[in-house]
Amino acid sequence: MLRIWLANHYAVPPNIAGITRHYELAREWAVEEKAEVTLFLSKFVHPRRTFITEEEKNSLDKIKGLKLEWLWSFPHKTNDVRRIINMGSFAAVFFLAGLFKRRPDVLIASSPHLFTAFAGWMLAKIKGCPFVFEVRDLWPDSLIKMGGLSNRHIVRLLTWMESFLYRNADKIIVLTEHQRKFIADKGIDESKIALIPNGIVVGSWKPDPSKRAEFRRKMGVPEDEFVAIYTGAHGPANALEYVVKAGRHLKPGISIVLIGDGPEKEKLLRIKQEEGLDNVLLLDPVPKSEIFDYTQAADCGIISLADNEVFRGARPNKLFDYTFVGLPIVTTVDGEVREIVENNRVGVFAGAEDPEGLARAIDQVRSYTSEQLEEIKRNGREYIDREGDRKKLARRFYQILQGLVRPGSTG
Repeated sequence: MLRIWLANHYAVPPNIAGITRHYELAREWAVEEKAEVTLFLSKFVHPRRTFITEEEKNSLDKIKGLKLEWLWSFPHKTNDVRRIINMGSFAAVFFLAGLFKRRPDVLIASSPHLFTAFAGWMLAKIKGCPFVFEVRDLWPDSLIKMGGLSNRHIVRLLTWMESFLYRNADKIIVLTEHQRKFIADKGIDESKIALIPNGIVVGSWKPDPSKRAEFRRKMGVPEDEFVAIYTGAHGPANALEYVVKAGRHLKPGISIVLIGDGPEKEKLLRIKQEEGLDNVLLLDPVPKSEIFDYTQAADCGIISLADNEVFRGARPNKLFDYTFVGLPIVTTVDGEVREIVENNRVGVFAGAEDPEGLARAIDQVRSYTSEQLEEIKRNGREYIDREGDRKKLARRFYQILQGLVRPGSTG
């Protein structure tokens, strides 16, 4: 039995909208592997910019072997200096909290950002245990290429920190093939890098066609409307202004529904209002536990990211969510997502940052026959079984952790 520490600033349990990957991995390790897992996560929930409530904490089922360590981090509303303080504060509180706890057998710290990972490496050195660096985003490369970081002193610091973590981690976990190649091209031994992509807890949701009408009402769309849905973050990286502007070009009987929140939400609402786009609906975030019911009530799913080379290697959660539910996918993202969608025959590429192209692609999907839609569902299920079953991925991850721990050093 391993004693595992897992830290991610942005991790949330499934009753909150956000990144549930780490909670789901931790739960699998506790339940299936009988591991003792401590998940370090923030009381300040980043996507909605508020603190978690006691009611939300208390609504979670208690799981033997899994402890949630809720850490304070500095609150912020926008991406200014307070967000940097928020990152640094979480890393500092994580380091201090870990100092006074019993030694783990292995410690995993996840990006973004690099501060939590660096704090994790320091704790692992002090505790004398293996350190695993999980790379969810290629910092600082993605920050620079998205135009969000130009200060050369900060760039130099983050570049040094990135290189240091790659060299000093006992194992590096990546979520995409692009990330694996990117890190290997920096001179890191490929055998040190393992791919554990995002995925789905397959038994967590069962299709229920009777809920379709209910969730269409919640979305505010008629039963006979063709609905293209986007679920997730509303940030600069998601390029959602082009999704909203696709409303100009939609044929009658088609709507776009966006569910989520983020720094671009106000701007998107303003575009919708100024252009009178009644066929575009922007809804508040919903818990992960409900997202599949909303998704099932739609007719196709949208994956959108900015037209930037940093996203050529992305595999967003939405890819797994939509294929799990069986929705055809319309993606604006070239590279790894496009290859997966086209090679697995689960949807179409609409072109990058192209509102008219997106509207055309949605209309193309609307014309699919019932046979084509059934084939997409089958292909999606097969893809999830091969590449996106969280239980299988957690097992593979756990075996990697076991390989890092010296026999006789656990307990």
